[in-house]
Amino acid sequence: MASKKMALLAVAAGLLCMSALLNGAEASCGGFTASCQGPFSVTGSILSADCANDAGNFAFSSLDLNSFLSNDNGNLVEGNDYIATCTPEGFAPIGSSFFVYANCAQEDGTVVSASYDINNNVSNDNGVLSWHSC
Repeated sequence: MASKKMALLAVAAGLLCMSALLNGAEASCGGFTASCQGPFSVTGSILSADCANDAGNFAFSSLDLNSFLSNDNGNLVEGNDYIATCTPEGFAPIGSSFFVYANCAQEDGTVVSASYDINNNVSNDNGVLSWHSC
């Protein structure tokens, strides 16, 4: 059931992004590592970085990933409240990816390691970290 909900949410998010593009809005999906600099940090569920604004100045920004990630039977997926059933374990920038890691409970209670590449969703919007579901 959760997988069907997530699939429907993903389709709806895609349609919203396409609608925004057709109406002249600029969708900014991911890629925060290209215009933000370290040291990056993830403390608990809070991502922090210094991000460039349109004037080229860097400003500190943070984003609570708990509002955008969920645990689907031991897998990190888009949603919310992953902290309820996962314990954040860290992060690793690898190439153009930026993985967050957590130990997450499956439905049977087994705890497994999970990861999610947030660089696909987190962008730098004029110096502010933002989540986009495009």
